[in-house]
Amino acid sequence: MSQNSEPKLVTSGPYRLVRHPIYSGILLASVGTAVALSWAWLIAVALAGVYFIYSAVVEEHNLAKQLPDTYPAYKRSTKMLVPCVF
Repeated sequence: MSQNSEPKLVTSGPYRLVRHPIYSGILLASVGTAVALSWAWLIAVALAGVYFIYSAVVEEHNLAKQLPDTYPAYKRSTKMLVPCVF
């Protein structure tokens, strides 16, 4: 993992909707693929979702340490993976 000497919180673009837009996009695409191929693939998507949530929690813990002045407020105002839901 690379770290910037002066980290800056990005809250524009997709980050204004969710804190982890890459995870959200991968999960959305995976659900669509699972529905198109076979509903059984949803089990794999669910497992990936659990992993992404775990990874997101770990990332957020590190960001809260690196950006104690800005990250907590951003976390309170923005959902983790799904806008307006979660």
